[in-house]
Amino acid sequence: MRRKIIPQQHQYIRNRISQLKEDMDKAHDDYDKMWYNRLIQELNWANQMNGKPSHNCYMAGEDA
Repeated sequence: MRRKIIPQQHQYIRNRISQLKEDMDKAHDDYDKMWYNRLIQELNWANQMNGKPSHNCYMAGEDA
Protein backbone atom coordinates (compact mmCIF):
# COMPACT_ATOMS: atom_id res chain seq x y z
CA MET A 1 0.00 0.00 0.00
CA ARG A 2 1.35 3.42 -0.92
CA ARG A 3 1.33 6.18 1.58
CA LYS A 4 -0.47 9.35 0.68
CA ILE A 5 1.85 12.20 -0.20
CA ILE A 6 1.68 15.06 2.23
CA PRO A 7 1.37 18.39 0.37
CA GLN A 8 4.03 19.89 2.65
CA GLN A 9 6.61 17.57 1.07
CA HIS A 10 6.06 19.15 -2.33
CA GLN A 11 6.28 22.62 -0.83
CA TYR A 12 9.47 21.75 1.08
CA ILE A 13 11.12 20.43 -2.09
CA ARG A 14 10.10 23.53 -4.06
CA ASN A 15 11.48 25.78 -1.31
CA ARG A 16 14.71 23.81 -1.14
CA ILE A 17 15.12 24.02 -4.92
CA SER A 18 14.73 27.80 -4.83
CA GLN A 19 17.34 28.01 -2.05
CA LEU A 20 19.75 25.90 -4.09
CA LYS A 21 19.18 28.09 -7.15
CA GLU A 22 20.08 31.16 -5.09
CA ASP A 23 23.21 29.43 -3.79
CA MET A 24 24.13 28.37 -7.33
CA ASP A 25 23.89 31.98 -8.50
CA LYS A 26 26.26 33.02 -5.71
CA ALA A 27 28.84 30.31 -6.47
CA HIS A 28 31.96 31.45 -8.29
CA ASP A 29 33.34 28.05 -9.26
CA ASP A 30 31.79 26.37 -12.31
CA TYR A 31 32.26 22.95 -10.70
CA ASP A 32 30.17 24.07 -7.71
CA LYS A 33 27.49 25.36 -10.06
CA MET A 34 27.35 21.97 -11.76
CA TRP A 35 26.83 20.26 -8.39
CA TYR A 36 24.06 22.66 -7.45
CA ASN A 37 22.41 21.99 -10.80
CA ARG A 38 22.67 18.24 -10.23
CA LEU A 39 21.06 18.54 -6.79
CA ILE A 40 18.24 20.64 -8.24
CA GLN A 41 17.65 18.06 -10.98
CA GLU A 42 17.47 15.23 -8.46
CA LEU A 43 15.02 17.13 -6.25
CA ASN A 44 12.85 17.90 -9.29
CA TRP A 45 12.87 14.21 -10.16
CA ALA A 46 11.98 13.20 -6.59
CA ASN A 47 9.15 15.74 -6.54
CA GLN A 48 7.77 14.35 -9.80
CA MET A 49 7.96 10.77 -8.56
CA ASN A 50 5.99 11.70 -5.42
CA GLY A 51 3.11 12.90 -7.55
CA LYS A 52 2.15 12.16 -11.10
CA PRO A 53 5.15 12.53 -13.41
CA SER A 54 4.67 15.37 -15.85
CA HIS A 55 7.16 14.03 -18.39
CA ASN A 56 9.39 11.06 -19.07
CA CYS A 57 12.94 10.88 -17.88
CA TYR A 58 15.50 11.73 -20.56
CA MET A 59 16.69 8.12 -20.36
CA ALA A 60 13.25 6.63 -21.03
CA GLY A 61 13.94 6.05 -24.72
CA GLU A 62 17.34 4.39 -24.23
CA ASP A 63 17.77 0.65 -24.15
CA ALA A 64 19.09 -0.63 -20.83
